[in-house]
Amino acid sequence: MNRAILVLALVLVPLSLLWVHLLIRGEFDEVRNLRSAAENTIETRDDLAQLLTLHLDAETGVRGYVLTGDASFLRPYEDAVERRDALFADLRARSTAADRTELDGLKALSDAKLANAQVNMADMRDGRGDVARARIAQGQGKVLMDRIRQSIGLLQAAQTAQLRQVSTAGTGSRNDVERLVTMLLAWVAVLLAFVTLIVGASIRQRRRALERAEHFAERQRAMFDSAVDGMLWLDAEGRVLRMNPSISRMFGYSEAEVVGRHNLMLMRHDYSVADARGWLATVGDAGADGAGRRQEFVGQRADGTTFETEVAISRVSSHNEGELTGHHYIASIRDISHRKRAERLKTEFVSTVSHELRTPLTSIGGSLGLVMGGATGPLDDKTRRLIGIAHDNCDRLIRLINDILDIEKIESGKMEFDIRRMQVGPLVRRTIDAMTGFAQKHDVTIAVSFPPWPLCIMGDPDRLEQLLTNLVSNAIKHSPAGGVVEIACNQQGGTARIEVRDRGAGVPLAFRERIFGKFAQADSSDSRAKGGTGLGLSIAREIASRHSGTIGFADREGGGTVFHVDLPLAKDQSIGVAPGDADLPLVLHLDDDADCLSVVASAFAGSARVVTATTLREARYIAMRQKISAAIIDIGLGSESGLSLLDQIRASDKTLPIVLFTAIDDASHIEEADRLLVKSRASIEELVAATMALIERREREAA
Repeated sequence: MNRAILVLALVLVPLSLLWVHLLIRGEFDEVRNLRSAAENTIETRDDLAQLLTLHLDAETGVRGYVLTGDASFLRPYEDAVERRDALFADLRARSTAADRTELDGLKALSDAKLANAQVNMADMRDGRGDVARARIAQGQGKVLMDRIRQSIGLLQAAQTAQLRQVSTAGTGSRNDVERLVTMLLAWVAVLLAFVTLIVGASIRQRRRALERAEHFAERQRAMFDSAVDGMLWLDAEGRVLRMNPSISRMFGYSEAEVVGRHNLMLMRHDYSVADARGWLATVGDAGADGAGRRQEFVGQRADGTTFETEVAISRVSSHNEGELTGHHYIASIRDISHRKRAERLKTEFVSTVSHELRTPLTSIGGSLGLVMGGATGPLDDKTRRLIGIAHDNCDRLIRLINDILDIEKIESGKMEFDIRRMQVGPLVRRTIDAMTGFAQKHDVTIAVSFPPWPLCIMGDPDRLEQLLTNLVSNAIKHSPAGGVVEIACNQQGGTARIEVRDRGAGVPLAFRERIFGKFAQADSSDSRAKGGTGLGLSIAREIASRHSGTIGFADREGGGTVFHVDLPLAKDQSIGVAPGDADLPLVLHLDDDADCLSVVASAFAGSARVVTATTLREARYIAMRQKISAAIIDIGLGSESGLSLLDQIRASDKTLPIVLFTAIDDASHIEEADRLLVKSRASIEELVAATMALIERREREAA
């Protein structure tokens, strides 16, 4: 606030002085104008006086000539005639519009006066002196001269009035300017006094701010030096500018040995200084999530021994008057060798215990299952119920152990992922098939929706099925009896999104931040009520991450929760296409069996490209959008029939090769198709050979 007032005052002072300058300058201009007006008036009055004198001299000369007949008396007249026009021209040039009328009248009187004189002179030359003297005696010339004198007097009075008016206006303006200048100077004095007060207050505030900054810097130095972790202050190149005592304790170097050298000396590495500089360029500022970047390195002590470290490093931007001048980095180095050793021991313990528990639990579960199945004879209801409880809890323990092993494998990087090109549709259908019995047990229905086109991703089918199974099982467990769990697949830009929607109670606010953590459950009764281990969502998040995807959730409008998984789409959305097969013919294969689709696509490798569809909707979309060379159609598609696609294709292309590859042995369907191959009798090789022969025949006929 004070800064803004100070800036305003500093702006007003020069503006006020500029105003004073403009006022004084205006006054000087006014004085110059007044002097010019006075000079103009004096010159005009002088010219009018000369004009009056000329006319008087002319009249006197003509009268002398008439009375004496001596022509030498005409010299004043001749001078008057010679100078008169020049005087009138000067007067007109300096006159105003109001004076020109009077000046024109004076010119007319002058013309009349000179004309009268010329008549008298002509009479004298012609010997009529008596006539000329009689005319003079009549006083006609005197009347004209009096009118000339009167007109000149009016013009002189007008000039005097104009001069008085200009002088009066100038006097008033000078008085106004004097008052304004006095006020402005007083205002500037007040502003300067105010600026002095503000500057004084600002200096005091800056002094206090400097003291606070020094105190803060001292506190920061104390925190820096007393930190248990090793602390380094680095320049933009990664050279050490400062270190705390913990670095010496941790690495065994003195401060003199480290300061000024590159931080790479503190780690065992294969990096160059250029590599380190590039890595530093990726480090950001510290934020709400902590340091700009965290990474584990192997530290190297002065004696050559190594230990595991975790480095948290953040960029610190330097500014000068609001402009960025450079970057520094603050690095915190922590010895995590004890933590790593504990993690390895924990992992080994969990793995050993889990494996040791899995074998007896499998035997227990199998034995209980045999007893429940009647292997030892009929069971009464009470015994069956107790054995059933034991069997269910045994299964629960096995699932828990499997989940623990899975999460440990994922986090340690030991879990292998078989990444291949796959379709989202078959993945979701396999999950639904596996979860149908579980859904029926909870009186829940599963509904699914797909886009009209197939979505291809790169992923491990088994692991992604495990991910979806965790999401769907959670949705089923939290849905009310009679509810519907919806699975929706769609495309969002370059990703395939799978949404699992339920109408449960939703995710409590207090649980949302840790929902993807290990052993995370909304409340202590969740595990007992729902039968979960608290590891499913943690495993799902890790699997999605390993596929370069993301997982999240949101409240569902009207109640419930929507979990979604976003997975990158494969660059090539067709199945079984090698990079060099772009010129091969494209074959559409419609079948609801994912395994059959995969086997057939592999069999065509090198001969044709295969784009697969599991529903009529997908197949119709592909047939409309892509130029296919042949179609392989399965007739039995659950509640749908592949023959409707056959009719659609024939309506648009009567010569396209169509092979019916189906389990339905009915020759009546061969009428619209080119070949009918029954799955139980025809091999995959026969299918490939028949399809390629039909494609080649069509190409020969077209040629």
